[in-house]
Parts: sequence; C-alpha cells; structure tokens
Amino acid sequence: MIAPTPGFVAVPPDALASLAALVGAENLVTTQGELETLSKDCYWYSPVLKSRLDPRRAAAAVRPGSMAELRAVLALAYAKDLPVTVRGGATGNYGQCIPLCGGLVVDIGRLDRVLEVSADGLLSAEPGARVIKLEQAAREHGWELRCYPSTWVKSTLSGFIAGGSAGIGSITWGGLRDNGTIKRIKLLTLEAEPREIVLEEADALKAFHAYGTNGVITEIQLRLAPARRWEQLIVTSPDWAALTSFVTGVARDDAVPKRLVSLQEASFGAAFKPLKKWIADGHAVSFFDVEESCAPALAEAARASGLTVALTIPHHEPRRQPMLAEYGWNHATLWMMKARPGHTYLQLGMGRDFAAQAEALRARFPDQLHLHYEFVRGRSVAGAPAEVVAVLIPAVRFQSEEQLRAIISAAGELGIASGDPHTCYVEDGGKDPGVESKWALKRETDPKGLLNPGKMKAEWAADAAGPRDVFPVFLQP
Repeated sequence: MIAPTPGFVAVPPDALASLAALVGAENLVTTQGELETLSKDCYWYSPVLKSRLDPRRAAAAVRPGSMAELRAVLALAYAKDLPVTVRGGATGNYGQCIPLCGGLVVDIGRLDRVLEVSADGLLSAEPGARVIKLEQAAREHGWELRCYPSTWVKSTLSGFIAGGSAGIGSITWGGLRDNGTIKRIKLLTLEAEPREIVLEEADALKAFHAYGTNGVITEIQLRLAPARRWEQLIVTSPDWAALTSFVTGVARDDAVPKRLVSLQEASFGAAFKPLKKWIADGHAVSFFDVEESCAPALAEAARASGLTVALTIPHHEPRRQPMLAEYGWNHATLWMMKARPGHTYLQLGMGRDFAAQAEALRARFPDQLHLHYEFVRGRSVAGAPAEVVAVLIPAVRFQSEEQLRAIISAAGELGIASGDPHTCYVEDGGKDPGVESKWALKRETDPKGLLNPGKMKAEWAADAAGPRDVFPVFLQP
C-alpha cells in the first residue's frame, strides 16, 4: 500500500460503486500498480519535477466510453468534491496529468473517434484520438495536420492541445496558437449538471495549453494543410559551423516547402543507436522533411557544401514509423538521456543570430550544454512577415535546480527567451499573453476548483473561505 501524500483526497466506497455502475467495473481502476501508471506522464525528463511529483497519484481512475458517461462521471465528482485530472497519452513532460491531490484520473483513451474531415480542410475529433490516426485520416482526404508532436504515435489530440505548443510543421505554420490552427474547442464544465461550452477561433485559446484546469475537452476542430509528399533526409558533417550555415539557409528559404528542419551536435548523433550505420562518428546531424520535388536539389547543394547526405527516405503512404521526426524535438532529448544519464534539458527561444547567442551562453557554462535546434515560424510583428527562428532545446548535464535557474537567467541577459520545462504550473512554462482569460474560464467552468487542482497559480489565493481550501498546494516554490 502506498502511503497517501499530504492533501490526498480519497474516493469513498459509495462513490467507487457509483463509478463502476456508470462506466462498468472493467473501466474503473483501483489497483495500486495500475493507478501509479495512470497517474504519471514523462515528468521524469526533469529531475526537479521527478523529486517533487514522484509521490503524487490518484485514488482511482475511470475510462468513460461515451460523452454521456463522461458527463455523469463529472457530475458525480462535483457532488463528492473529488479532484479530477484528465489523462490523454501522457507524453507530456511537465507533470500536466499528474494529480497533485489524489481524487480521480479520467482516462479519455476510449473517446477516440475522428468525427469529420471536411472538403474545405477542417478536422473534428474526440479528445482521445491519437495524433497518428488524425494524420492518416486527414491524408486520406488530401489534407494533413499543420503541426504534430514527435510523440504522434502515442499522443492524443486533447493532450497535445492542452499540454503542447509546437512540433513538426511549425517551421511553416508556426505554433499551435498561431494562424488559426485551432478553430474550435468544446468542453464540459465541472458542475452539478456539467454544461457544454463552445469556444470558437481566438476564444479557443482560453483552453489551449491549460493542462485541463479550466474545462474537460470533448471535441476539437483543427484547420489542416494541403497534403504534400514529404521526403526525409539526413545530412551530416564533422564541421559544426558548416552544417549550421547550410541548415540555416534551408530553414529560411521559403521557396523550399518543408515540415521539419532539425540541427543537432555530434553528441546527439552518437546517441541515436538505430541510425548509427548512417551517422559517422563525430558528425553533427540534421534532419529534413522537404517536398519531394525539392529533395534532389537540397541533396546536391549539401554535397556541394562539403556535407554528407547520409540517408534519404522517399515519401511513403500511409505515413508511418520510422520517421526522422522521432529523432527531433523532445525525442532527441530522450535519446540523449538514455545515452547520457544525468542529463536534462531546457527550452530557449533564440534571436536571429542564434549561433552566436548559443556560443556565448555555452561559454558561461562550459561542458554543460549540448546544442540542438528546431526551426519554427515565429509570430508576425506589426504586420511584417513572420520569420523562421531557431528554438534551442539543449541537453544539459544536470547539477542542481540552481544551475538550471542560472542558465535561464544568463540566457535572458543574452536576449534569449525561456520556457521553463521544470515546473508543473500553467503560468510558469512560458510567457502566455492570454493567461488572464484562462483564469477567467476556470472561474466559469470550475466553481469548486476541482479540475487538476494546484496546476494554476491563480487559484491558490482564490476563495479563501471556500471549498478550494480543501486542496492545499504543497509544491509552491
């Protein structure tokens, strides 16, 4: 038996009986081993979060199989004052779906229907639909996702929207919040009689990247992109500067349609065991998804620059593993953590002269940073065209939490923006211009403060004499 943590809210026997009647006994989980699994995500990427979140778990978990069952579960949770934490594919890295106060985990994996792919490029799906399923459904109709995570095989749609921000495709379309990619979000409130709220266009961003703290998502509609035939390439070189220059040129060349441009130092290439026969020792590595008609010219230009075209993978349908994107973004971090135990990562938004910024940062922290860039479309400023910028996701030889804070602080002095991946709070992960609207939505949808309590700092001081006092927060800095 695992001892409950402070603030742990148990599910009483009568509530367990009611839940079994609502979803079926086979879809109610109370065994400790399975509860431990269903209470965790990839928070262990961060040694800071690992130490703080390891003891946290749910008291029970349910797997509703219909929206009616989901609505009934939420109504019962409200009546019994049970915290509710929604779980998707659990591929997030910030403890988004780890319950801080016990209560219920609601696993939405059975709510996985693709509802529609319209002729004008809109996809609607239930929250538990896997991203790979969405990509395949879109491509069957001549479309594709504008953006998807490297964890696309396991990630669910609502998990990506509620906990993600960017991914493969962002070099063209920007992050998930940009360019109207999220058209509509439907969600349920946590009340005696849960209400459906429909958020359209910009209003949908109130529920974006909110960790399920301000509504339980039931349906998402995304704008798609016309499907292209993507060829994948690995280009390598022992000359880091030469490879950086070439990759930067391709990333900023809008005449080349692309879905992925990733650049990583040789230490990353050495960590990719399945790719070792193509990546020479000591070679830095870059990955590309480019429109197949442009791939021969890109390969020719790479060779003319003295680089090695180590591998090309022709387009294939359906899109399936292996995908080079699974060695980019935070998958690259995962491979490095396996190869070099004791490492973690940071997320840094670079300026136009990103290479010089990174070297200046590394000079302040010698032998601590391994460089890895993903290239994304930035946001338009004052109507000017949005430029492609580099996001630095360095692997960091971990020493202490103070070391990570010092690197973030030094990055800020160099004009580098930071998104902190070592916090489980909605407000701390990055600068969110719409955070006040997320707070307002929580007040509307969650009057008792039962939705993923403790993850939104704004609730800590709310309703001092009210029911939120039931859920003290023990993870405050």
